[in-house]
Amino acid sequence: MVTALFRAYPDFFRFWLSQAISQVGDRVHSLALIWLVYHWSGSALAVGMILIATSLPGILISPLAGVLCDRFSRRRIMIIADLARSVVVGWLAWQAHTGHLGYTGLIAATVAIALASAFFNPAALAMIPGLVRREALTRANAASQLVAGLSAVVGPLFGSALIALIGVSLAFALNAASFLGSALFIALVHEPETARTAGTGFLDELRAGREAMRRAPLIGALMGPVVVVNFFFAAIPVVTPVLAESVYRSGAAGLGILMSCFGGGLFAGSLLLSLGGQRRERTMALAGFALMGCGFLGIALSPWLAAAGAGLLCVGCGLSVVNITLITLFQKLLDDATRGKIMALISALALSLQPIAYGVMGLITDVLAPSGALLAGGAVILLVTLRMAALKTLKEV
Repeated sequence: MVTALFRAYPDFFRFWLSQAISQVGDRVHSLALIWLVYHWSGSALAVGMILIATSLPGILISPLAGVLCDRFSRRRIMIIADLARSVVVGWLAWQAHTGHLGYTGLIAATVAIALASAFFNPAALAMIPGLVRREALTRANAASQLVAGLSAVVGPLFGSALIALIGVSLAFALNAASFLGSALFIALVHEPETARTAGTGFLDELRAGREAMRRAPLIGALMGPVVVVNFFFAAIPVVTPVLAESVYRSGAAGLGILMSCFGGGLFAGSLLLSLGGQRRERTMALAGFALMGCGFLGIALSPWLAAAGAGLLCVGCGLSVVNITLITLFQKLLDDATRGKIMALISALALSLQPIAYGVMGLITDVLAPSGALLAGGAVILLVTLRMAALKTLKEV
């Protein structure tokens, strides 16, 4: 159980608490961001553009961030990233409160937050295997995703209430405070000893990371399907505000409900894997992808808000199972000295088409309505699942 995991690994518990605090603030922030842009523009394409600003900088900087995570203290990198995000989000809150926040400032702040997150995320993924034993790694990753799922349920509901009662400035302020709390708990973690890579040059280290990936053919075999699925998954954050406002006519409350249903799915998938027990990674990954595809089709065909919420719950559950399974698999295949740079490279490759996808899905949604983007996404994800089932390297897992 999760509590037994925390008792056995107190440093991991402190690490987990840092995530719990910051991710609730993140979810509130994301809802406020999407809601603000959609109300300014009334366009799914505009929502797609702000989502590009949240993803593209991180993709571009991830390889450098991964190299630094293997050279320097991962704990220190995470603390600096949290403090930087707190300052930027605090500025957003002040600008929104004083009525001076414009689209340009919002884009600039979003880019800065994405850059800081690009350093935080690979450092966190690289640190987890050093905080628990190998046999507890799946449960540790599941526990980390568990808090992501719980925050995705609580955050949007809390955020929609804040937006309705007070406005977006308090939502931003809450996220700024959450990053400070996260930095505090990370500072209390005793960083495990790791084999630091020598400063051989950025390009040399990237080549070393690429060679390490080649020695793990399963990673390369999975990259193509994962890139394709991530491309079509971009439809979810783009169409959700359109569904809430223009299809179901439910406003900020409806958006909060839909996002919380997605979070409920994340929580359910994480809880399933955190309970322990031996499960084949291949079976879990394929089941997760299939559940995501079916969820897409369910949302596209849903005449009611509640039915769309059920579809989002399936998508969230499938995504959580896939993320936990693949992250654990990759962590087991990689040695500690190169784990940071390779996890960063994997992340950059997996999300490489996502910025384009946000724009494409926003345009499709504006032209064909949300159902068109969701039907296409669901069909492609199910086809990719069938293709992955035939992969020889995955059958051996």
